[in-house]
Amino acid sequence: MLDPVTASTDAAAPSLRAALRSDTRPAHEALDMRISPLNLLIAERRDAFCRIHRLGFSTLRAACGGQAAEATGALRRILTVLDEGLCDTAPDAPLPAPRLHPDAVAYLVLGSQMGTEMMRRGLPEDQQTGYFGQEPDMEAWRAFCKRMGGIDSTTPEAARILSDANRAFAIFAAAADRILMLDAQETLLAQAS
Repeated sequence: MLDPVTASTDAAAPSLRAALRSDTRPAHEALDMRISPLNLLIAERRDAFCRIHRLGFSTLRAACGGQAAEATGALRRILTVLDEGLCDTAPDAPLPAPRLHPDAVAYLVLGSQMGTEMMRRGLPEDQQTGYFGQEPDMEAWRAFCKRMGGIDSTTPEAARILSDANRAFAIFAAAADRILMLDAQETLLAQAS
């Protein structure tokens, strides 16, 4: 005979936090494959990485109207630091994007801070500046994870957040494709002259 407490726990839908991690894994891995070949020890590669992030985050900001739940402040700070660090490079216009749920944008913004922190640790101290000098907003990340952990992943709103989170990763992949293509073209032009 089944224990009713165990049976009800086993049958419970996963939290939105767990679903965000599992449902976006393929899109996250595809993005990582585009960006991970960049050697961040080389200044030009760090600049390309930062240009990708500036384009991706500026597009996400436009897609959520600047309201990214717990990540609203972090998104604003990230873009300010990226703009300051890339002041010699004109910003690219945001990519076309549908309206995105603030929680989908928050997941990508706050999660990306964790990945950037790992990359930052691999850089020499004198290169841990600008975008790579920021500490992740752990308070916002914990609050976001706690809130997502309390949401059933089978609701219509959760389905929208999951779909929009995948769209957010696709936006970043498109930003990477654009910046890396422009970077390759600039390199070819420089070699030809």
